Amino acid sequence: MSGRAFVTGVSGFAGRQLASQLVEAGWEVAGTVGARTSGVNPVTEHSVQIDDCDTLTRLISGFEPDVVFHLAAIVDTVQTPSVLELHRVNTLGTVAVTEALAAAAPAARLVYASSAFAYGHVDENSWAIPESTPLRPVTPYGASKAAGESLVHQFSRLHGAEVVVTRAFQHTGPGHTGAYALADWARQLAALERAGGGEIAVGELSVARDYLDVRDVASAYLAVAERGAPGATYNVCSGEPVTMRELLEGLIAQFDADVEIVTDESRLRKVDQPVFAGDPAALKRDTGWRREYALDQTLAALAAFWRERETE
Repeated sequence: MSGRAFVTGVSGFAGRQLASQLVEAGWEVAGTVGARTSGVNPVTEHSVQIDDCDTLTRLISGFEPDVVFHLAAIVDTVQTPSVLELHRVNTLGTVAVTEALAAAAPAARLVYASSAFAYGHVDENSWAIPESTPLRPVTPYGASKAAGESLVHQFSRLHGAEVVVTRAFQHTGPGHTGAYALADWARQLAALERAGGGEIAVGELSVARDYLDVRDVASAYLAVAERGAPGATYNVCSGEPVTMRELLEGLIAQFDADVEIVTDESRLRKVDQPVFAGDPAALKRDTGWRREYALDQTLAALAAFWRERETE
């Protein structure tokens, strides 16, 4: 399958990878960007506030997409400086996207990128979280994604539109920046490699998480666009929880530095689930998706990205 794909947040972490895969598969791609570009050619980019419904309607009407991937969001999983801004972008932005689609392209399929953080607290004895798990978000970010899911399903009911929801668990890989554990560790390690060694500051390492390569997340988005069931929700995950200590040790092995691990009390979370991982069975069954990148390949790509970034 190929056609026209409109990607909100096309210059984001997952958006860039998705755009690359779409272009490679023969899709014509356009999308919205913020302060930076995707760097993917030949993607047509538009700098627009995601809650600007009038502009989105005009852009979508002119592009006539077959699929819209709604990825644009403030991704804030720990601390939220402005809950109002988070909901303006994540919640009202989703309203604007659905309103624009209703006016300009109601026949387009909408792939809404929700998040595993919409689940919130789950039974500690049930780590393979299925999509049927009730949503009980504990963070503003998780709440905004749960609200977005409700909004896109309402849009589908009102307009008969095809909507598919994805709930991605944690992911990393090339291009990963920001105050996320693995991206921050890679940044520290790249600097320590240049300095010849030193201390790396970390948080809780005993918890286990379900990590995918961002390139596998992007391929899952494309798979549900092409083969996902209308109205369905899919976990995007490996189904294989790994402790943060294992991830840290695997990342340290990618660098040539003598490293001392030091716990930073400010990085410890007051509420943290011992294990948080999903069940990808539905995604695999309906679309045939399989992960391509093993964890060591992902960590090697993340290390290479930060090593190059530190030498620029």
